[in-house]
Amino acid sequence: MEFALEDINRHPTTVTKQSVHVHRRPSERVNTQADSEVNLGDIDLREGQHGDSSASASAPVFAGFGENPSLPPVDEVVLLFHVAYVVQSLIQTPLILQGWNAWRFCASAFAFELFIWGWNNTYGIFQDFYSKNPPFNGSSSAAISTIGTASLGIQYFELILAIILYQRYPEYARPGMWISLVVCVAALFLSSFATKTWHLIILLGFVFGFSAGLLYSPVMIWLPEWFVARRGLATGIIFCGSGVGGFIFPFMMGYLLEYAGFRWTLRIWALTFGLCCAIAVLGLKPRVPTRKPSIEFPRQPWRPRDLSLLKSPVLFGVIGITVIQALGFFPVSLFISTYTSSLSSAKLPPLLVLSLFNVAAALFFVLFGRFSDSYPYPYVIMASGIGCALASFIFWGFASSLAWIFSFAIVFGGFGGAFPTIWPVAASEIGGTHNHITNIALGCFMSAEGLTSIIGPIIAASLRNTGTKAKATYGGFGFKSVELFVGFMGVVTMIGGFILLFYSTSKRKVKV
Repeated sequence: MEFALEDINRHPTTVTKQSVHVHRRPSERVNTQADSEVNLGDIDLREGQHGDSSASASAPVFAGFGENPSLPPVDEVVLLFHVAYVVQSLIQTPLILQGWNAWRFCASAFAFELFIWGWNNTYGIFQDFYSKNPPFNGSSSAAISTIGTASLGIQYFELILAIILYQRYPEYARPGMWISLVVCVAALFLSSFATKTWHLIILLGFVFGFSAGLLYSPVMIWLPEWFVARRGLATGIIFCGSGVGGFIFPFMMGYLLEYAGFRWTLRIWALTFGLCCAIAVLGLKPRVPTRKPSIEFPRQPWRPRDLSLLKSPVLFGVIGITVIQALGFFPVSLFISTYTSSLSSAKLPPLLVLSLFNVAAALFFVLFGRFSDSYPYPYVIMASGIGCALASFIFWGFASSLAWIFSFAIVFGGFGGAFPTIWPVAASEIGGTHNHITNIALGCFMSAEGLTSIIGPIIAASLRNTGTKAKATYGGFGFKSVELFVGFMGVVTMIGGFILLFYSTSKRKVKV
C-alpha cells in the first residue's frame, strides 16, 4: 500500500487532539507484533472541528499512550507508521461513501469554470466586434480592451478578499453566491442596452467582474475539503472548464454576433448564464456543514493568529513565478487573434486559433493536474516554462502561415494555459493542515495573476511596433519584440521552477 504522509497532514479530518483516539486495553501486552497490528475496533474516531461539536478539544491525541505509567513506551517511528496506516484506512472509507458528493462538487465547479472563466476567454471576439461596429467603433482600442481587462483583473484580485470574508462568515457563502449570480445576470442583461463604451466598462468590466469573483470564490474555499490525495486531478478537471468554454463559446458568440447583433447576444447569454450557473450552485456545498459560532468554535479571525506559515519561501517563490509566467501568457491570449487576422482576412481563422488555444489548455489542465498528484509540482512549472519558451521563439517567431500560428496556439495554450494547476498543490504544501492558510495562499496566487493580467498586455502593447504590418522571416507584423519578451518570460519561469525544487518538500511518498 502506498500513501503520502503529506496527505495525512493535509486532510480536513486532521490527526489532531480532536480527531483520533487510540485506546489499548490495560491488559494488552505491547510488543513488536502487537504494534504491527492495530485493531480498528479499538479506535475511536472523533471528527472534532469537522463533525460532532461534542468532541472534546482537550482530549489527548492517543489516550492510553503516555498516560498509563504501567504501559511500556512505544517506539515513536513505529507508532507514526501505524497511525498513518490507520488514518489512511479511515480516510478511504468516507471517500468511497461520499465519492458521489465529491465528484458532484467537481462537476458543479467545472460548470462555474466553464461559464465564468470560459466567458472571460471569449472576450477577444467581442473586442473585435466592438472595434468594427457601431456604436462603439468610434472608441479607442485601449478603451474597448479595458472592458475585458477590468473584468478579468477584478475577478482574480478580489479572490483573496472574498476568501478571507467567507472564511470568517461561512454562513453567508451560499446566500452570497445567489446574490452574486443575480447581479451577474442583471449586469449582462443591462449591458445589452449600452450606447457608450463606458457603459460596458462599468457593467461588464466592474459590476460583472466583482460579482463573478464573489460567485466563484467559495469553490476555492471548499475544494481542499473535498479532495486530498486527488486534489491535483480534481483541480485540473475543474480548471479545464475554462478551456472547454474558451473552445465552444468563440464559435457560438461569433455566430450570434453576426446574425443577432451584440444586444440579443448579451440577452441570450444572460439567460443561459443564469440558468446553468443556478443549477451548478445547487451542487456546490462545503463538505463540512457550517456551524454557528460559539465559545468552543469561534469565528475565524480576519488576520491569522499564526503568520509563520505565510512566511514560507515557497509562498513568495510561487507568487514570483506566477507573475513572471503571467507576464508572458496574457499578451498572447490578447494578441493571438489579432496576429491571425493579419495572416488571413477570413473570419474563421481568428475564431479557430482562439478555440485551439483554449482547448489545448483544457487538455493540459487534466494532464498537469494528474502529474502533480504523483510528482513534485516544480516539474510542472519547469515544463510550462520550457514549452512556452520554445513555442514563442520557434512557432510564433517563424509564423508566416496559418499552420505555424495554429501550432503555436496548441503548444503555448497547453503549456502556458494550464500553469494554474499547481496553485492548489503549492498552497496545500504551505498551509498543511491549516485550510484557512491554504486558502489565503491560493488567494495570493490568484491576486498576483490578476494584477499581472493588467500589466502584461500593457507591456506587450508598448513593445509592439504598430508601424510594421508586413510579413517577415522572423517576428512579422511588428510582433518581434513581443515574441522575444514572451519567450524570455518562459525561460525565467523554467529557472524559477528549478530553484523552487530545492525549497519544495511536496509529495514525499513512503511505502509500507
